[in-house]
Amino acid sequence: MKKVLVVDNNPVLLKAMSAILAREGCEVETANNGLNALEVLESFTPDIVFTDLVMPLIGGDQLCRIIRSNPKLAEVFLVLISAIILEEKEQTLQSIDCDLCIVKGSLAEMRQHICQALRASDDRSRISARKNGQPARHIPAGLSPSMVTSELLSEKRHIREVIDNLSEGVLELSWHGKIVSINKAAMAILDCRKEEMIGRPFAELPWEEHRPDILAWVRDQLVGGGMGRLEVGEAQPLRVRDKILTVSLIPIREETSTFAVCIFRDITRQFLAEEQKRELDEAVRLIKQMDAMSCMAGGFAHDFNNLLTVICGNLDILVHGQIEAGRVDSGTILDNAQRAAAVAVELVKKISCFSNFGIISRENIRIGVVVKNAVVGYFRSHGGDYDLVLDGGESFVHIDPSQIEAVLHNVLENAVEAAGDREIGIRVQDEEFAVPTIISGQYVPAGRYSRVDIRDQGPGIARDDTLKIFDPYYSTKQRCSTKGMGLGLTIVYATMRNHGGNVVVSSEPGRGTTVSLFLPVFKQALPVVRNRDGSRARTCGVLLVEGDKQLREIGRIMLEYLGYAATVAADGGAAVQALREGLERGAARITIAIVDLPGDGAEALGICRLLHGLDPDLKIIASSASILDPAMEDCRKYGCVNTLPKPYSMDSLNHVLAALQS
Repeated sequence: MKKVLVVDNNPVLLKAMSAILAREGCEVETANNGLNALEVLESFTPDIVFTDLVMPLIGGDQLCRIIRSNPKLAEVFLVLISAIILEEKEQTLQSIDCDLCIVKGSLAEMRQHICQALRASDDRSRISARKNGQPARHIPAGLSPSMVTSELLSEKRHIREVIDNLSEGVLELSWHGKIVSINKAAMAILDCRKEEMIGRPFAELPWEEHRPDILAWVRDQLVGGGMGRLEVGEAQPLRVRDKILTVSLIPIREETSTFAVCIFRDITRQFLAEEQKRELDEAVRLIKQMDAMSCMAGGFAHDFNNLLTVICGNLDILVHGQIEAGRVDSGTILDNAQRAAAVAVELVKKISCFSNFGIISRENIRIGVVVKNAVVGYFRSHGGDYDLVLDGGESFVHIDPSQIEAVLHNVLENAVEAAGDREIGIRVQDEEFAVPTIISGQYVPAGRYSRVDIRDQGPGIARDDTLKIFDPYYSTKQRCSTKGMGLGLTIVYATMRNHGGNVVVSSEPGRGTTVSLFLPVFKQALPVVRNRDGSRARTCGVLLVEGDKQLREIGRIMLEYLGYAATVAADGGAAVQALREGLERGAARITIAIVDLPGDGAEALGICRLLHGLDPDLKIIASSASILDPAMEDCRKYGCVNTLPKPYSMDSLNHVLAALQS
């Protein structure tokens, strides 16, 4: 008894052929497309396969190639049945390794041709059914090619040729997650043959750490009908041997079926180039950091050694009995040592300002009070002319007043030295930026600020030197034990940063210099609301998306300290999942997301669109270590409401978040 497999998507013809073969004494199995046929062949080994040519998912031509590539099925007699054999090109039929072609006709003609096929299969061991490199054809009399069918087949071949010559790898998936077609680029990327991929479960590909996400996507979005896309982006690309890939998974629903397209993009060259650039940038940054530390350490050692020399020298005089000899007055000796020790203490205090923990005490205070006390006190001690204008003096800032007064003293000291006897202008005003702003090449995030401008009429500073003035010990002043410490503007920068503020220097040679201090404004002195356990009351949920594990942890601690319900995610995929879960929460529902956006504009835009797709009202804050990233230069273009440059302090984080809730 011959074993026969019949494959056709026409249920009427499938039933008729099965009946004909059963009457001829054959054991018959059926399948309604090529993919189902492959499943049948896992447990059934036929002697003959009758297959339609054009079928959904996997066609007859592809099924024949797969059967021929399987050693267990290599000797199966293959019969191709189709209504379009006359319209197919000679080279197409020549490429299909079947033994016989039957053109669909009347039921009587089909019965005759099927019986001839059964006899031909008996003779195959002695005489091949193929002639001149092509399978023999059984064609009903009077049948002629159809022009419409020929045009449709030509269009199909054209589309297939285009897809096969794309540089991106393309896979087509059935609704239950099996591969039904693959183009040449995908075969090259995955280093595989078409026959071994067709019918294979998509989830079996080498997905590595992305496997859980892929399995969930197949289950929920493809099989489950969720129809959501999945992107494996440049932030965490797929690595297959020596290739680095991004992947797009796109489900598609038609009237009668659902399928999906998987697109692989090989970004190996681009990714390695960017990785090399990142490593080079990091090396340069480290060199600059070490240079700055070396400069600072050398300057600090120079000044501290001078102070220690004064202290130790005076103590030596006491030890060697010079006072008893009447050569030195004891009061002078002790006074000199005490003065030098006091300066050393102040120097150590200045160094502590570089730490985020350098702010000892804070209070909500009107900026005008602090500026007036600092300016009046400085000029009372040092003399000189000044013009103080307090247009925005009533605004509240949350600061350590003594540290901000020290900042003002440092800036005033530089201004007076630059201006000589000319008047110094000091103006306080409120300023609000709807979007992040770059002033004189320096970055200020969006928000409401109290701005303090200190303007001198000195010789000015060259543009290339403007930012260098914040480097430790970048100074041309003569050093001694009481002046020229070289830390003045560096401390200004560090103190303002620790208060969530910014410093901007605007200057031109011959036109003087303006130092602008920006401190976040609070509308009023609000009391801190705390829960019964002492923790701050949580007002809303904040999602922090950050790739660096340490930054995620410190960011979470900062957010919880400020009273927010913090949720953290390592990448865009985890962020989408966290937001989806967060939407179900009550009082702590996520309403704000702080996202470390990649430098690539397209990927940054994709992440923001994914988040807004789940919650259009979500307020996204772009965060980056580089203000040159596209999303930092124009955050509104990416759907963000503000930016948070790194490194950020507790105050700058609080200011940005508070501005969104005012």
